[in-house]
Amino acid sequence: MRCLVVLNTRSPGIGDGLTYETGGLPVVIGSLVLAPLRKKSIEGIVVDVTNVAADTEETFTPRRIEQVIGTQPLLTPEAVEALWWVAEYYHCSLRSALTPFVPAAPWRNAAMKETMLCSFISEPAKPGVRQKVVLDFLREHGPLPRDALRRKTSAASATIRSLTEKGYIKEERTADIPPPVTAFETTEARPLLSPKQKRVCDMIAASEKPSLLFGITGSGKTEIYASLIADAAAQGKQSILLVPEILLTEYTVHRFRKMFAPERIAVIHSRLTSSARRNAWMRIRSGSVALIIGSRSALFSPCARPGLIIIDEEHEWTYKNEQTPRYNARDLAEKLCSLSGAKLVLGSATPSLEAWARAKQDHYTLARLPERYMQRALPVVRVIDLGTVRFGSLYPFSPPLIQAIEERLARKEQTVLFLNRRGVASAMLCLQCRKRLVSPVSQLPYTVHRGPDNRMYLLDHVAGVSAEVPAECPHCRSTQLLPVGAGTQKLENILSSLFPTAKILRADSDTLQHPEQMRQVLDDMRERRADILLGTQSVVKGLDLPMVTLAAVLVADIGLSLPHFRAGERVFQLLTQLTGRSGRAGPGDVYIQTFRPDAPEVQAAAAHRTEEYLETELTLRTLLNYPPSVPMIRLLITGEKAEPRARSVHQAVLRLITHLGVEAQATVAPTLFGIGLEWHVLIKGNDIHQLLAHIPLTDVTVDVDPMDVV
Repeated sequence: MRCLVVLNTRSPGIGDGLTYETGGLPVVIGSLVLAPLRKKSIEGIVVDVTNVAADTEETFTPRRIEQVIGTQPLLTPEAVEALWWVAEYYHCSLRSALTPFVPAAPWRNAAMKETMLCSFISEPAKPGVRQKVVLDFLREHGPLPRDALRRKTSAASATIRSLTEKGYIKEERTADIPPPVTAFETTEARPLLSPKQKRVCDMIAASEKPSLLFGITGSGKTEIYASLIADAAAQGKQSILLVPEILLTEYTVHRFRKMFAPERIAVIHSRLTSSARRNAWMRIRSGSVALIIGSRSALFSPCARPGLIIIDEEHEWTYKNEQTPRYNARDLAEKLCSLSGAKLVLGSATPSLEAWARAKQDHYTLARLPERYMQRALPVVRVIDLGTVRFGSLYPFSPPLIQAIEERLARKEQTVLFLNRRGVASAMLCLQCRKRLVSPVSQLPYTVHRGPDNRMYLLDHVAGVSAEVPAECPHCRSTQLLPVGAGTQKLENILSSLFPTAKILRADSDTLQHPEQMRQVLDDMRERRADILLGTQSVVKGLDLPMVTLAAVLVADIGLSLPHFRAGERVFQLLTQLTGRSGRAGPGDVYIQTFRPDAPEVQAAAAHRTEEYLETELTLRTLLNYPPSVPMIRLLITGEKAEPRARSVHQAVLRLITHLGVEAQATVAPTLFGIGLEWHVLIKGNDIHQLLAHIPLTDVTVDVDPMDVV
């Protein structure tokens, strides 16, 4: 027998594993083993096992596996099959595909704990006194773990070892596996569903296909999630609930803590320490956890009895991993569910074009919730043309918005304000030459921030580098430098001056470093310890704050003009999600401030015409031959010689398209933020995966189904 082992090493050239002889050891797919590599013993995961015919001609003699660690495989066969799929579909090595499936090394720390079990075999003719005590106790109470046997009989290790060596006691290693959970108890009754929610829930439960839960903001999708999770728990099956941002995990856990005891819930995300992540991983694999909540990495949880995967806000770009392996959580979840028999539910008020197209093609079951819970009215949306507003020093606050905030404060109601830009100002401008200060790394304008010492500094968000504000302009040497535009820090100062008695909370990546901080912000809003919540994208994603009756996007144009075929879709989703933050428990209003009031994305979001927008956009994508109507692959090249290498790859792709007769197109260009050191080749068309097998890709990053194409 031979096995293919993916080793825990970064040694070049062996990313797709090495072949070893099993040497008669109990090796199965998913086993954790020790295998020789040069002069060392390295941990590895077995990803394939094959028989070798006796008459097979050998071209080499494989080395033997040294040890199988644990009596239980570290990974299930379904997980191993999924990692093979990840490696093939996303065109990466098996080692790269394996990384998210396992906890941090050493992997042996996550192996199932084992016990040495002692059993009575026979008794010698004249046993010693201590031997007699051990054998009599074992005969009456065994089999017993060795440590328990020593405690119960006060026997020395040497006595037990002697009896074992002479064949009077048999010792066997056994995995310390808890008994399977036949049903997880819920600590409160399942949520009360309206008749429409109940019909949708039954439709999803009965479907054998993945389901797209298309429910407008405030329609009660979370209650349906909870009901489906309760159904899975009643069968002793585990559920995974994915949220689009790590900061939202604490908020989501809060909503489900009333359903399950704390030990039945596990939280998984990339900001956990290695030990915390490993402990959660082991609890999940033992089968004692009913619900796993987390960001996209929670999808790799080693469920003992998988029953349900829910991806909330499935349209969010954060579900696409931008490091190798560059998987999309939606597609990987679909594969995992097909392998394990679990149910997949995708929920959104603004479905991605990919999910919408699959629902229209009957690949997904489409379940609609077109009304808010308890038939509450949608908020009234007002579009304000910023081009007609005189701001003075209050940009971007228009007089109607200021008045609306004042009214909420007078009525003891709350406001949510959204701006997709951090900092004090969007740029530092020289008033003499009218040029902005630009980062030498990304060649993009610096954003202006204010530090704890109240001094301003410059930050390049793309490259992650900062700089002091210079005394003079590097272009013309003028000292007339002025921060212009708006960021969340500046807006917080304006709000404080406008409403000095209001309690204002700011939620952006400068103020929120951990999920616990986001939970505190939301607790303050729920307990009415705050009046205004100002923030970036985290404030528009799925928050249920009953006292919010006013929501506003301060500048809706950010991102609308990007040279990206998904730019409009992204802006529409943000605007529509924001409208869902207002009026969830009563009448509400939404203000959309924009310099482009006639943009179709703005008009559709203001009129709550989501399905109409999706249909129009899908038709346009099909006409222009863009995803989801055709697949797309992005080949990314970086470095000093990125341009000639990218052009060479582009020419090779064009030749292959002609040679193989593939219906496809390919373009080459520098990336928007790559300062000339990053180029990409975009390939779109049918059957384009076959092209990759014919292109040398050792210095090329392959991004299948890319989200970022600028």
